[in-house]
Amino acid sequence: MLHEEGVVMALDGAYAVVANQRKGSCGGCHGEASCGTLSGGLGKKTVGIRARNPLQAAVGERVVLEISEGHLLKASFLVYGLPILAMMVVGILGRSLATTLGVGDSESAGALAGLAALLLSFWGLHRYNHHIRNDASQQPVIARILPSAGGAVTS
Repeated sequence: MLHEEGVVMALDGAYAVVANQRKGSCGGCHGEASCGTLSGGLGKKTVGIRARNPLQAAVGERVVLEISEGHLLKASFLVYGLPILAMMVVGILGRSLATTLGVGDSESAGALAGLAALLLSFWGLHRYNHHIRNDASQQPVIARILPSAGGAVTS
């Protein structure tokens, strides 16, 4: 299981929106604050993560999120790998088919087929996201509530 700390920013029924700072691989670098590698030159950027809230964490509380490594790897592939893979494979097949059929500009046909596959994969991912949105096994969960400055641990 992977763990991340964050602060509850909003509540949404059985879920909470937890603010977390995006991290890069150069987190220990002294030039981290001014580095252009993260967030297009804006340094660390805060992102909101929707997580199950079985501990009833309140807005403003620091929490630890937990998510399965397998689900994170699957999501990473679906978001980053699948659209590129679909674009490349369909583009190559479209170009080959256009060449076989004697279409004059097979390069453009391949490019258009690849672009269509990219857009179709984004649409499919959007639909899949709505399908799993409330599937508890696919969501991060608030595993612990951290102590506030001078407070006791709640869990």
